Amino acid sequence: MKRVITLLVLMLLVAGVALAEYVAQDPTRYIPNARVLGLGKAYIGLSDDAGAMYSNPAGMAGIEGWQLSSMSGKFLDEYSYLSASGLYATDFGVIGFGFAGTSIGGAFATTIEAASDPDDPIFVVDSSQPVMGNYNNAMVISYANELKKMGYVRLDKLPFADKISIGASVKLFKAALYGDSIVGGDASGYELDLGLTIKPQKWLKIGATGTNVLPAAMGGKLTYASGHTEYYPAVFFLGTSVNLLGKTDSLYKIGENKLIILADYELHPTMKNFPGLMHLGAEWKPIDYIGIRAGIDQDSAGDGNGGLTTVSDMAYGVGLYYGGFRFDYAYHTFAGAPNIDNSFFSLSYAFQPPKIEIPKEAFKLFSPEDKLITFAAQVPVSGEVVDYRVKSLRANGVPVKFNLKGMFATTYDLYIGKNAISIESYADKAFIFGKRPRILRLVTFPDVPIGYWVDKPTSLLAMAGVITGYPDGTFKPEGNITRAEMCSLLIKSMIGVPTADAKAAFKDVSAKHWAAPFIAEAAKKGVVLGYPGNVFKPNGKITRAEGLLMIARFAGIAEEVYLNQFPDIRVNHWAAQRISGAYSAGILEYLKGRGFEPNKQLTRAETVEMLQRTKVVQELLNRDLLNWDSY
Repeated sequence: MKRVITLLVLMLLVAGVALAEYVAQDPTRYIPNARVLGLGKAYIGLSDDAGAMYSNPAGMAGIEGWQLSSMSGKFLDEYSYLSASGLYATDFGVIGFGFAGTSIGGAFATTIEAASDPDDPIFVVDSSQPVMGNYNNAMVISYANELKKMGYVRLDKLPFADKISIGASVKLFKAALYGDSIVGGDASGYELDLGLTIKPQKWLKIGATGTNVLPAAMGGKLTYASGHTEYYPAVFFLGTSVNLLGKTDSLYKIGENKLIILADYELHPTMKNFPGLMHLGAEWKPIDYIGIRAGIDQDSAGDGNGGLTTVSDMAYGVGLYYGGFRFDYAYHTFAGAPNIDNSFFSLSYAFQPPKIEIPKEAFKLFSPEDKLITFAAQVPVSGEVVDYRVKSLRANGVPVKFNLKGMFATTYDLYIGKNAISIESYADKAFIFGKRPRILRLVTFPDVPIGYWVDKPTSLLAMAGVITGYPDGTFKPEGNITRAEMCSLLIKSMIGVPTADAKAAFKDVSAKHWAAPFIAEAAKKGVVLGYPGNVFKPNGKITRAEGLLMIARFAGIAEEVYLNQFPDIRVNHWAAQRISGAYSAGILEYLKGRGFEPNKQLTRAETVEMLQRTKVVQELLNRDLLNWDSY
């Protein structure tokens, strides 16, 4: 029995390390769960389940909901082990609690038979002494989070915060040796593990762990009641996890297959002559319900000359998945115990909370609509918050309150001309989503009431500088338009205010006439032709047919075969072909289904209606007032 105990103690105290160095056993290193063992303990870069708290606590950061995992059994039918761990995701990170313990009991005390040869003593059971045993337990408390979620300690602004996670595990140890008159065999201590994961690519994850990093001077040791002290050697790990195959976040995709390749390197900087160790593993999931695993788990062993060498143990495993449950089996060889059945079983459960679908838009905006054209001095701003993460709303920097149902409503004052309202939603200080409705507030004329048939076109052309009102601020939409005024409207739409010399235009248009440059430019461009005798009659009222002809020439509308679009225009009418072309170009929409009345005097409102439908004026408006990208 003593030989069995000695064998187990030597194995679990890292084979080949002299007991005189007083190295304490850390049970969390050996019994995480069967999945980790089946991967040859190559888990530092993966660390994606409850076993992460024993291997790399930073891996817990990506876990959602809560998880439980447990493993228990006996090694060599004598050595009992038990591990249990649980993780719970909160708004402030993932918290883990775990227990890992090993024990052996029922070893009888022995004594030397009185009549035996001292050179070859015979040991017999000493029934007068209590049986011997020991246990070594660790309570673990872990925490992990992604840096991008750690705004409360200002880590979310660090470079690559969206790719890095950190974690820590505090380990509280309780150990005891008892029986055979042992006194002061109770011991306690604590240690600290730190972990880091980096995900530079969707298919690649890199992990680093420092276990037992707390120096002895800061309490990182195991102290017995007798005063004896043992130390936990620091161990550093660097590991990678490569998603070689998978439906998402992988290098390649082949059907339903998922294949993860793992590699870890283990270093003992505080232990003299301790070799570096490799851990290699792979997990293949041909379907979602089964995982097949294999690994190589290196350890140290005595080389027979007082030094240490490396031995490689093989590991195999399988995992069965159903719902949130996972059953894992692992077979692991041990160089120190050949031909022994080393099987491990563990059961895990992961509760995945229902996926809360985050809407593409954090709030619905009822009003104002984007690209709104209005005469109003104010617009209502209303909507509904539909994303649970939203904690605050702002409209152009001003807070907007919303009720428990997410409804909000306020008003916003508009300037005449271009306006934009930036409505933004935030989760605490982090921006989530925003909308920016653009609004054009139009000028108004006192004699063009809202609802008048060309109210918006009149304001648009006035704001674009195409038309002007009278000195008293009115527009007189039903008033007639003169030939000079028509030239002014057309040339302003085309080139703005001209600098042309008006002397050579018409003899009845003085160079001092307010419209002389416009009339001269209109004649030069062929928009107007004048009357016989080189007269223009600038103050003459324009008929509907004359006005249409000028606008058609201005807009480059070609003549077309007249198709009797209007009942009062005969095919031989002097303007019939221009009327047909204008009809096809869509500038006579307001007269559809009616007579054309060619000799009726053209009103200022009609002129606005026809002008605003021409390509020239539309391009003018689209360069500025209706260029919504400029808002």
